[in-house]
Amino acid sequence: MNLTNLIIISIIGAGISSIAVQIITVREFLSQFSGNEITISLVLFCWLMVSGLGSLASKFFKKKSVTLYSILVLIIGLFPLIQIIAIRFFRDTIFIHGESPGFYPIFFFILILSAPYTFLIGFILPYSLTVIKAKGREFTSGALYITDNIGDITGGILFSFILVYYFSPFKIIAFTSFLLILISLVLIICLKRYLLFLVAFLSVTLFFTLAFEKRFELWTLYNQYGPNIVNYQESPYGRIVLTKEKGQYSFWESGTPIFSTFNVINSEEKVHYPLCQLDKIEDVLLVSGGMGETFNEILKYSPRRIDYVELDPALIKVASQYGLLSPEGKVTIIPTDGRRYIADTNKRYSAIILDLPEPDTFQINRFYTSEFFDKAKRILKKDGILSFSLIANPTYLSEVRVKKLSSIFNTVKKYFLNVLLIPGEEVYFLASDGKLTADIPLKLRKRSITTSYIDGFYYGNVTKERIKSINESINPDEFINTDFHPRVINIMFKEWFKKYGTSPNWFIATLIGLLVFYISLIKKEEYLLFSTGFAVMGVEMLILFSFQVIYGYIYLKVGAIITCFLLGLLPGAVLGNRWKKRGKDMLIMAEAGMILLLMTYLIWVTFYQCMMPEIVFFLYGFTFSMLCGVQFPVAAEIIGEKKSPAAGLFAADLVGAGAGTLAIGTLLIPLLGIQAAIIALIFIKIASTLVILKG
Repeated sequence: MNLTNLIIISIIGAGISSIAVQIITVREFLSQFSGNEITISLVLFCWLMVSGLGSLASKFFKKKSVTLYSILVLIIGLFPLIQIIAIRFFRDTIFIHGESPGFYPIFFFILILSAPYTFLIGFILPYSLTVIKAKGREFTSGALYITDNIGDITGGILFSFILVYYFSPFKIIAFTSFLLILISLVLIICLKRYLLFLVAFLSVTLFFTLAFEKRFELWTLYNQYGPNIVNYQESPYGRIVLTKEKGQYSFWESGTPIFSTFNVINSEEKVHYPLCQLDKIEDVLLVSGGMGETFNEILKYSPRRIDYVELDPALIKVASQYGLLSPEGKVTIIPTDGRRYIADTNKRYSAIILDLPEPDTFQINRFYTSEFFDKAKRILKKDGILSFSLIANPTYLSEVRVKKLSSIFNTVKKYFLNVLLIPGEEVYFLASDGKLTADIPLKLRKRSITTSYIDGFYYGNVTKERIKSINESINPDEFINTDFHPRVINIMFKEWFKKYGTSPNWFIATLIGLLVFYISLIKKEEYLLFSTGFAVMGVEMLILFSFQVIYGYIYLKVGAIITCFLLGLLPGAVLGNRWKKRGKDMLIMAEAGMILLLMTYLIWVTFYQCMMPEIVFFLYGFTFSMLCGVQFPVAAEIIGEKKSPAAGLFAADLVGAGAGTLAIGTLLIPLLGIQAAIIALIFIKIASTLVILKG
């Protein structure tokens, strides 16, 4: 096999590796920053923007060396392992352990640690074309685009449908980098660079040794979780870590602490505050939080049945293995998404108890929206009760915290006649059409139910003054919280900046300034691909957030969604390559198709907002990206292959994609909602269509 064929295969290998590494990096940062979905858009923004700069840099790099290319390919194959290790090590070295960093520290942390690899990935694609042409092989920019897509799609499919279910991140990196590493070694041998081969071989040996050593991968987590890890699993739904210190077990899921033993206060408050309000208890639904003493406390009311919903089967398995989840005969464990179960079930419950983290992510916020409370009310029996809690200091409530409590209070009040707030260790919301009382110990004495914490400490902590203060703090004019206009996420986003005395305004202004300067320097065909990259990644963000709202397990499906977008690019590029002689007409048809799809999405979000099958989201992403893929070979044909358009076109596409990711995923959706984000994308594509028509 000659050198040019090896280089072409290496392009596919780079695609396989880079997409798997991209998804692993997204999941890694999600685990490091407690599942905050804004992290997804920040990672993809940094990834795409720096890749675009790498592609642009290759335009000015004149050296056409196969030896240099083989070294770069080897580095790209080996570096992902270093990148993931660095993320894990520096997260709790740079930031205070357990601290929730601000927007700017997270952004620069992601940027610095992902930049070396992403720059090389952006650089290597157009540079490979330069090297191939230097060897006298005819290979167009469109062909390069298609070859890269083949690798991307293969990597996405391997990760999303096979590797994520069976292997840990280090092993996945080893599998997906194998082809790239193999080609680099073969290239070095073909070039007879034997000393270089020896160094490369030793590096590769060390790489695979570390990647397949389970103890080494576990050691890389010590900085975040400490050395007392007793169980670690990479579930498709998230990272599960169980630690034990001085006899106390602590459960972590995707970096968020979800349970600690000996927490009697939490078990008693979440169970007895709602259940003592009911005269008769038959069926109880518990959404998460079933570990520890929870079931024992519920069983004091002699319910007929307890249904316990927990999303991740692996979490249930680990908890059961260590004796942290011991359901009695009346308990049925249902491994599914809690909101999905509530929407689909025909059962009726006396009480629904939610034991979830703060609604600071789209995944959790979907349990505190108008749409969710409507579904929960439907499955409650007459005068049944819904209960959940939020973190709040009853002695001092900040303005932002009051807004958050008020938004959720006003939302749940739409569906229940009575809503009572009880300021315990957390602020508990009790919602029912029946009568509610804050005198919990009196209710428990009437039922002859004994408790450890409530009997002895309730009246001292939950005073009448605190109850009155927390309930009177609610602002009845605060906006309600909905799925597609998440008021609580908006409040959280602003609180994030306010907490650290910063503002997103300087960041936005700087970004806009740089983009305006960049756009002023590029050709109109490159601007078209800039806007298309902006739109396709904007739509990817829309689907990621919409999918999260409806299904709630984006950690699992992020790879599948990215893969569907990649799948669409390939047939689009093939069609564009076939019809590239049609020029401007082909570009306008693709633009019209994208605008039509965006308007369809806007109509669904505005008027329907109904549950959609997963396949609809995947097909939508596939179709939209196919229209985007058509444009690359057509734009390259209009510019002319003799002008070597690949570097400029790849850079424009990647820079636009990065800008779209940030604008839609990090700013517009959290601040203004999904509808505003769709409208912005429609205007972006109308503007690019006008540029084509005027050209």
